[in-house]
Amino acid sequence: PTPQFTACEMYAASASVLLRVALSAGDPEELSTALEAAIRATLPGAAPISVDTADGEHVVHVGVPSVHVLAGLRGAVLSGEFDATLSQALNQALTLSTAEPAVGDAVTLRGLVKRPALNGSAGEVLSVGEAGGRCLVRLADGSRLLAQPANLALRVEAKVDRSESAAQFEASAAALDTLTPHQQQALAELQAGAGAEQDLHLRAPAGAGKTFVALHAALSTLRTARGSRVLFVARNEALALFAAAWLARRCPAGARRRRLLGRIDLLHEPIGRGPCSLRAVRGRVERRWPAAAAEEYSLLLVDEAHHLYDNAASRAAIERLVGPRTRRLLLSDVSQAVARSIAYPAGAADVHLSEVVRCSRRIVAGAMAFQLGGEAKLLTRCHHESTGPPLRSFLFDAEREEDGGGGGGGGGGGSSSRFERYARHCMRALEHATCLFPRLALHNRVALVVPDATFREGLAASLAPILAPRGLGLATAAQAAAELGEEEGAGGEEG
Repeated sequence: PTPQFTACEMYAASASVLLRVALSAGDPEELSTALEAAIRATLPGAAPISVDTADGEHVVHVGVPSVHVLAGLRGAVLSGEFDATLSQALNQALTLSTAEPAVGDAVTLRGLVKRPALNGSAGEVLSVGEAGGRCLVRLADGSRLLAQPANLALRVEAKVDRSESAAQFEASAAALDTLTPHQQQALAELQAGAGAEQDLHLRAPAGAGKTFVALHAALSTLRTARGSRVLFVARNEALALFAAAWLARRCPAGARRRRLLGRIDLLHEPIGRGPCSLRAVRGRVERRWPAAAAEEYSLLLVDEAHHLYDNAASRAAIERLVGPRTRRLLLSDVSQAVARSIAYPAGAADVHLSEVVRCSRRIVAGAMAFQLGGEAKLLTRCHHESTGPPLRSFLFDAEREEDGGGGGGGGGGGSSSRFERYARHCMRALEHATCLFPRLALHNRVALVVPDATFREGLAASLAPILAPRGLGLATAAQAAAELGEEEGAGGEEG
């Protein structure tokens, strides 16, 4: 059957984020009311909010209607900006008297007549029972002030649990399966500008959501065209497995998932080996070569087409799999392909994406220095306004070997001591992450990106003994991408 790309109504239009907030002072009921009002004021794009109080903590349920809102909330929480903004809003809404201040109390000055400019300033009580019953307060700028207890209000400090929030953001991002308006427009242009059997070519910079749009189209084909078969082609093995796992997770574990995977084949390097078929085994996507002989593919989806069609051998291998009724959907990165003349199949309808979704504005701006395309690259923009949390750098001198072969770049010639240095600094970065997110499991959440396979082998040999006592291990990107996140039943093992 010829695939028709239609908007899929099965995707969740919104998600929710649970924020666990610890507040330092105040009556729980009064704080809960003020907290809800403060969060509504702080997150104008969020959907209705509920606040539950238990065991001294406030659990806030925030409705997140879009990636735009989710990115803004994520950046604010992970950077600490949300804590500060929420604390300020709460202290403006509440006036908590402190008839008997205690040493160490966080307070806000109020009602000062002789020095009114200090009203609203934050401070900490250093001592009590000074002359006239006053308290010695240290202000945020380091200066000190004697004040009457009546001029002090307990200061509320809001602290969001970052570990739980990070896990919530991850789950919410997975639940937000709708296309952005820009991506929906691109899909509509494909539908309007192409005939039912015309090939399609989606061109966009990295991070614009090419693969996401294409996987929507593939899932629509699998669900609406009975008997349809999809071949996903990518040079990168991990990307191909990620696509298969993404599609598989859209069906519940069991027979429906097995049937879905049975209609999807993958083709990745080495391309000459040919396509493989898929099955779910023990919560992972597994491959079998060669793919079972079957009817022609309804949809042939080629990611990283700028690499694959630039090589004569891979182009020929892919084109041999195109049948009379096969529809091609090519995805290419304009920032990498603009300077090359690539022999793509003729007659494909073009559509362009210019809005980057998965990155923050900080990353978009930094990546522009490496993007080709002249002034055209200035059209690349971020879907949301989130700057994103600052990136933490761990810089050190990678000493060169005496023979000159061990620089900080490629993987050739590095000694064990060199990789041991890299391993130590990798652990510094991991320890920084665990300090920020002390209760967040690192499983399948940390990526180590290295120049080449030789470097990977050297670093792994030095890093594995350090990770093992901590109960951690290393997996390849392909192994990580194949995880489905849940165990299959007994039937899944037979796939």
